[in-house]
Amino acid sequence: MPTLVVVRHAKADRPIAVEDFGRPLLPRGREDAKAAGEWLAGAVGKPGLIVSSPARRTAETVEGLISPYGTDVPPIVYEESLYEASLGDMLRVVRGLDDDAGLTVLVGHNPSVSELVSELTGQPTELRTTGIAVIEVPSAWADTPSSSCRLVRAETPRA
Repeated sequence: MPTLVVVRHAKADRPIAVEDFGRPLLPRGREDAKAAGEWLAGAVGKPGLIVSSPARRTAETVEGLISPYGTDVPPIVYEESLYEASLGDMLRVVRGLDDDAGLTVLVGHNPSVSELVSELTGQPTELRTTGIAVIEVPSAWADTPSSSCRLVRAETPRA
């Protein structure tokens, strides 16, 4: 059974001269991303794949998520459509995953990550920064059903 781990990026800064795409994490956000990586490694295990928005704050969140694995990091794909994604964009990414990936982590932005969790599980969910939702998918990725996936756990790790 495939498992999808949906992660909202960690707390980001809003520097005046930096466009939204280039916003970095705050120091607290970097620490929370590492805490999320530790939680993920201990509670869920090593992902077969990480798919992330290419925005700076999500890429920096991924750096924290992979920190427990040292040099043995899972494959990472930066998917353009996850930046400013609609729910439809998110569903297309999930339904386009390779079945060999198994445990897959998707790192993105609100409101789309919370909407995705709510859509897949049928449970209203609002992920906070560094929020993680672990979802069991009862089918192949291409057939991922709305409202029929199981929300196994939702956490918000903090440093």
